[in-house]
Amino acid sequence: MSGAVDLSRLVEKANGNIDKAVRQALILAAQGVVMNTPVDTGRLRGSWGFGVSIPKDGPTDSPDKAGGATLTKIAAAVKSQEAGPKFYITTALSYAKRIEYEGWSHTKAPAGMVRITIANLPNAIRDYVRGQL
Repeated sequence: MSGAVDLSRLVEKANGNIDKAVRQALILAAQGVVMNTPVDTGRLRGSWGFGVSIPKDGPTDSPDKAGGATLTKIAAAVKSQEAGPKFYITTALSYAKRIEYEGWSHTKAPAGMVRITIANLPNAIRDYVRGQL
């Protein structure tokens, strides 16, 4: 799944610092995925992780109903990244795919978590650049 987004305005807001712009885009993507994840026990929301060049391995058993701890963990991992490699925001929990594609949570996440984040990422970046986030 491609998540190509025009980052030119984000780079401009970062005073030409491409690395900083990429980090902010990653944080916005993580916020979308984590906060679009439906919550029952919080296990799925807390299982999202960040990987560089390869997806993060294995699920975590750190339920996070609010999502704040997960976003803090991902932001810390993103903090020192430079543009260049592929980045991954993933979960290895087997039922995530069913929620994303098979409607297991049709009332809380009818359009999935990742797909809706990718679709909304250009707007999230635009809103961030405008100072609305």
